[in-house]
Formats: sequence, C-alpha cells, structure tokens
Amino acid sequence: MKKQAESGSVESATTTAVWPVLKDCQREITRLQNILDKTVPSVGDSSWERRKKAFLSLGKDKEVEEIADSLSRYVRVLTLHQALEGSKPDSQAPPKYEPARPRYFTLVPFDRNAHFVDREDVFKQIDDSFRVRKGSQPKVALFGLGGIGKSQIALEYCFRRKEKDPECSVFWVHAATIARFEETYKRIATECGIIAQEEEAQVDATMLVQNWLENRHEGRWLMVVDNIDDTEVFFKEPMTNQKTVSQCIPRTWKGSLLFTTRSRDIAIDLILPAKPIPVPVLTKSEGAELLRSRLPGNHSEEHIIELLEELEYIPLAITQAAAFMSKRRRTIPQYLDLYRKSDSARVRMLSYEFSDHGRQYNSMESVAKTWTISFESIRRGNPRAADLLSLMCYFDRHAVPATLLTGEDEDELDFEDAVAVLCAFSLIESDEAGTSFDMHNLVQLATKLWLIDENKGEEDKWAFEALKSLARNFPAPLHHTTPEYWQLGRDFLPHAQLILAHPFKTQRDQIELARATLLFSVSRYLHWRGAVMDAKVKNEESLKIRERILGEKHLDTLRSMSQLAWMYPWISMEQEGVDLGQRCLELRREVLGPEHPETLDGLSDLAMAYQMQGRLLVSEEMQRQAYEASQRVNGPEHLDTLNCLSHLASVLDDLGRYKEAEAELRKVIRIKSRVLGEENSSILSEMHNLAFTLEHQGRHKESEEVYRQVLALKTKIYGKTHVETVTTLVNLVLLLQDQKKYFDIQELSGWFSGEAELVQENENPRLRQAMRTLRRFSFRPPGDVASESSDSGYSDDEGGEELAAVAEEKEDLKRGENPNKILEVA
Repeated sequence: MKKQAESGSVESATTTAVWPVLKDCQREITRLQNILDKTVPSVGDSSWERRKKAFLSLGKDKEVEEIADSLSRYVRVLTLHQALEGSKPDSQAPPKYEPARPRYFTLVPFDRNAHFVDREDVFKQIDDSFRVRKGSQPKVALFGLGGIGKSQIALEYCFRRKEKDPECSVFWVHAATIARFEETYKRIATECGIIAQEEEAQVDATMLVQNWLENRHEGRWLMVVDNIDDTEVFFKEPMTNQKTVSQCIPRTWKGSLLFTTRSRDIAIDLILPAKPIPVPVLTKSEGAELLRSRLPGNHSEEHIIELLEELEYIPLAITQAAAFMSKRRRTIPQYLDLYRKSDSARVRMLSYEFSDHGRQYNSMESVAKTWTISFESIRRGNPRAADLLSLMCYFDRHAVPATLLTGEDEDELDFEDAVAVLCAFSLIESDEAGTSFDMHNLVQLATKLWLIDENKGEEDKWAFEALKSLARNFPAPLHHTTPEYWQLGRDFLPHAQLILAHPFKTQRDQIELARATLLFSVSRYLHWRGAVMDAKVKNEESLKIRERILGEKHLDTLRSMSQLAWMYPWISMEQEGVDLGQRCLELRREVLGPEHPETLDGLSDLAMAYQMQGRLLVSEEMQRQAYEASQRVNGPEHLDTLNCLSHLASVLDDLGRYKEAEAELRKVIRIKSRVLGEENSSILSEMHNLAFTLEHQGRHKESEEVYRQVLALKTKIYGKTHVETVTTLVNLVLLLQDQKKYFDIQELSGWFSGEAELVQENENPRLRQAMRTLRRFSFRPPGDVASESSDSGYSDDEGGEELAAVAEEKEDLKRGENPNKILEVA
C-alpha cells in the first residue's frame, strides 16, 4: 500500500484515510506476535521453557481478544476502501513506476583473500561438477575438516566465476544457524529490491528470495551456501515461516549451488546422486607458499617443512602459527621448540586466537575453537560418536583397532553409525575394512582441550576407559606364542605404552589394578620380542601394585611373581630367579594345592631357573616331577605337559645326554604336529632345539636341514627381523662356519642385509651378542675362495682374523650363552 501511494497509483484522499488504519493494524499485529513469542512453545524448547511459557500465557486471553476485535474492525475498514477503489475506472490509476535496478548482483560479504594459495585440483573438480545436462541444476558440495580451507576455496571461486562471467549474479548465504540464514536472505531481498527495507519485519523474505531466484531473476546466478554443519538445523528445524532451510534453497537450472560442510554425509545428502568433493590438506608446495605469504622473511626450506609436518599441512593451523610468530616475534625454530615442550604447550598454542580472513562475524579464531564447533555438533547429533572421539584421545593416533573402541555388549550397528559420523567430519580416517582408525594429531590435542574446558574432570574418565579396554584386550601371556598373539601384540603395543605413561590425576585402586593387568600382559609380550629389560621393569611394577592392593597370596599377585621369576635368568639374574621362584612355588602350594596346574607350571619354571644357574641334576629332578604330575593332572597330550617334557629335554642336552634329549624332543614334535598341525608356532622351539641337539652329536647335515626348515617357517610366521627368526639364523650360520660353507654363509648374510637393525637387540644382551656374531659374516670368504672375486672387501689375513674372532665367540655361546638356550626353551 505504501509503495502504491508513493508511486501515485492511489489517490491522496484514500491514502490519507487508510494509512493510519494500516499503521494501527501493524501495531496490533506486532503486539500479538510478542505475546505468541512469549507464550507459545517452539520445537527446540526445553521442558522448563515450555512450563515457563504455559505460566506466562495465563491472563493473556483478554489481551488477545482485544487485539482480535481491533484487527476485525480494521479489516472491515480496509475492505470498504478496497471496494471503493475497485469501482473506479482504470483510466484514473496513474502508470506504475519502479526505480531502475541493476540486472546482476554480487553479494559476497568478504573481499578477496590476498594470501589465498591456488588449489587448482579442487577448482578443476568444481568446474567439472558444474557441467551437467541441460535443464539440470549444477550443484557442488565441498566437505572436509574444519580449518581445511573450504570457505576460502568457495570465496575464491566466487571471484573467479565473476571474472569469467560478469553477467552472473553471485550470492553468499550463511547456513550455520537458522538466524544467520534468515538474516542473509533478508539482505538479498532488500539489496536486490525485492522488498523495501522497512518491510523486512512484515514479509517472508526467504520465500520471496527463493521465488525471485527461481522465476524472476534475469540471467545466471551462483549461490554459495556456507557452513552446513548441522543436519537438524538445515534439514529439520523450522524457521519463522515453518519451513526448513533446505526447503528454501532455490531449485532452477539457471542457478548454480556451491555448498560447504564439514560432514561428508551432509555433502552426499545435498547433491545426490552427484559425488561431493573432499578438500584435502595442503601439498608441501602449497603449504610452503601459504606460510611464506603469511610470514615474510628469510626462512630455510628445512625449517618450513619441519613446521608444516608438525601442523599436518592444515591451512588454519599454518595461518595461526604464522600469526603467533608475527605477534611474538618468534622464528620458526623458536616456535617449534615451544610447541614441542609438552602436550599442554601444544594445546595452549592451538587455542591462540587471531583474526582470519573471511571467517564468520569477523571474530577472533583458533584451531581449537574451530574444531570445538564440530565436537559440539557431533555431541548433539550422536553422543556415542562424541564418546568414541573422547576415548580415542588416549590411544596412539595411528591404527587404533576397532576392538579397543567397542563396548563389551555394544550393538554393532550403533558402533558403525558412530564411527561413520566421525569419518564424515574428517576427524578420523578408517581403513578399507573398517577395523582400524587414524586420527590427526592436532584433532587429538584439540579434543583433549575440549574435554578439559567443556567437561571438567572427564580427562581421567576417558583415560581410564582406554586403560580398561587395553587391559581387557591385550593378549594374555602364553607359554608358546601364536601368529594371532604376535598380531594383536603388534596392534596394541603402541596404545598400551601411551596409556601406561598417562599421568592420572587420581590414583584409585581400580586404576592401579587395571594398570597392573596391562603391565603384566605387556611385559610378557615384550619379553617374547626380546626386549627383556623393559619387560622386567614392567613386570616388577605389576607385582608391586598387586602386592600392595591385593596381598601376596592373591592369584594375580602370584602370576606376576611367577612371571618375574621366569624372566630373571634371561638377564643373568639366575639366583634372583631361583629365590623368587621358590617363594612363588611355596605360596601356590599353600593357596592352590601341590598339584594345581599353576603350581606345576611354577615347579617347571623353577627347574628352568636352576638349569640356567648350572644346577642341572636338581633341574632334571624337578622337571621330571613337574612332567609326571602334569600327566596325571592335565593328561599326556596337554600343552603344559608337553612343555614340561620339552624343558626336560633341554636339561638332558645340557647334561650331554643327547640321545635322550633327541628322543624326548621328537616325541613332543610328533604329538604337537598331530594335535596342532605341522606349521604351528608352538612346535618351532622344539624343532630348533632338536637341530641344536643333532649338532651336538656331530650330525651336521641333519641339523642343517632342521635349522633351514625352522628358519623358513619362522620367517613365514614372524618375519625376518623377529628375535625368534634371528636366533635360528645365528645358530645356522655358526653351524655352516663349522663346516666351512662360506658361500652358504654369505648367501644368508645377504638375505638378512639391511634389516638387522630393526631387531630390538639393544634390549637383550644375548641377542646383541648373537647379532654381533651374525654381522661378522658380512664379508667374502677368505683364502682361495675369496680371491676369486674382485669384490672381496677383506684380504686373506683380515678374513682369517674375522673367523678367529667368530670362533672365539662361538665357544662363548656354546658355554651357556647360546641364544637358543635362552630364547627357545621357554
């Protein structure tokens, strides 16, 4: 009406009469809207807010009736004037006039980013995706981790599109919240002349803009819909016009839509059946370019790459670091020194706020704040996903097994849904099978900060959950290893080492006992790997915790005690092993009885300690007692029984009763092969010891054949660099040296070349000696054989000296230091 009056299409008398009525109508409508806002519950209201509004509605009935009566009178007046105006001839209406408006618009709230780093691959994908069949609407969705550069890419694309196509209108719409979306649409409506500014409160700008772009806009247009990160906000929650945001996105072949979101799932929903475009981290050259543009000066390439790797090539993190260094006048090395001091230092620096180009509201930003938005969105939409993210903070960020993340009675589909949410937000990455997950280091740190800031006291809660999961799932100690044991140990060890080092703020008995359980299991695994010193330290800590909380006679305490007694002789602590083993055996006899399987196991272990101490006759007697009792209790083909017999054979070998030792070993191998299969890892120790016994009898050819068979099987099961494989390799090399088979030795030395350093020899003195022996054979054979090759690295004298040293070491090994006597007999 006001427009008509201003343009002259309504007579002045009519305007004078009607205009006050219209103003009164508007006032009464505003009164009514205020009452409704305060008393009518909305979809997102809490139960407290609903009760409050119900209480406020009391006594408002009379006021509402008065407003309704007033509006009814005004409507009758307006109807009368409309009838009178309609009865006048058309010739009396003056011609309609509208002010001239531009045909093409550019409504982007940011200027061009002068520091933008070209990401041609993404732009090419956008252009390719916008090429659709005639009559279809071009749509693209960019998705990726918060701070990865989605909005910056969209902003740059707007300017490039305008340069290529000046007649294309460009609009930027904020979609993080309903209020921001409606505010943006109102701006488009007023800037493009769809409504007058004073009419914003009286009309539905969202529907008018949608209709205008779909039906009345002249020419092509591009709309960026930025930050669609909440499914509820975009697809489900109603706006003031009771429609959702998604329902008000214009759909027409004349306009292109470019969406940005952190969630891959939302991106898929936005543009099905087309594929969304993932925004990756920066390449090395892109990251260097961004840092140099943000941090002028002379910086070495080495320092730049070092910083980029620490920040994982994430644009927002790089920009934040550059802002910090600029303000604090720090060099890159100084920044890295500060950043690497501790997790708390890194967390503080991730929280450092700075002003970033093109961020919403022009507010101060930080990496931590940016990702907090994702965390909160996830917690609202899928609390289980937020719990998983919290739990993953306390594991190593690489290759977290799904086994460690699932609850004991968790529904498989619930777990998959939660994981899918985290993957969709690019906070974690899954392997193809969905059995292992990786997490960005910066995301892990930011999540910890979020837990500290938003969930006071929950750091220990989730660290304890991680500890319990590992204590429950880490493979329990075994007398003989299996491929499954090795695989689980490899998968879980990095996570176990990390949580065992976690500084819990509270030292509750529950936490300490869970640590003791994990220490006990990790200790045995490390021992099998050859890291015997680390294994000893962890087992001693486990025993100390269990003795303090559970007492000396508790079964768990006795298990830690027994395992430690078993370990001591392996690190030349034979007497300590005997003393502790004797004490453990006495307690087990008291608590469990003399013929309990665990008591018999302790008896066999004590016999081994005596064997390593050199008290062979005592050891033989005790092993025979353990073997005979195990036959009665467990049965003649039980693995514990066969282990006792294998240990007895080892004692017989040390006593020089090689034929007896051979017979017992062949019996063990025969039964285990029938029960477990010929390639079971449990048989490999007996086969290795059989080869050793054959060598002692001078049956070198048979011994070599068995060694080679064992070496092939261990390589297949454990790999070349495992301590078990190395032990057999060294013994085979020594046997070949006795036979002067130098070319065979050279072949084996080359077979192992370049991988020996991977073995944990520094943790195992005897293994270190074995590796030193092996490395002495990394030369061409001496004498006439060596002279046939011009590649020989040693003269005859040098070769002779090497062999003399090897022969001396071999005698040391055979006098009781041979790795197989330590590593294979267990």
